[in-house]
Amino acid sequence: MASLKENELVVHRENEELAQVEAQIADLQARRALILQHRDGVVVAGVELKSSARQILKVATEKRKALAERKLIRAKWQADINSGDIAWRMITCLIWGMFNEGA
Repeated sequence: MASLKENELVVHRENEELAQVEAQIADLQARRALILQHRDGVVVAGVELKSSARQILKVATEKRKALAERKLIRAKWQADINSGDIAWRMITCLIWGMFNEGA
């Protein structure tokens, strides 16, 4: 009888220890899930930043190209004014007006 009582105590102690270990496992799994969730958020933010940087670079490149084209047109227009080519000046003015409407 004493042996049975002793076995019950041992089983009870082991069940308590098992419950503690299971609680620790659940806590560690919850922490892991939070860490993974945070990491995924950081990865998404990094991807969004790269995408934004690409868009900004693309817009800046297009703007630089448009400015270079305008500069070339202005230079040609100035050269034509100096040479007196009226037809080219009229065409250039029309083109220049289209650029100014888009700006």
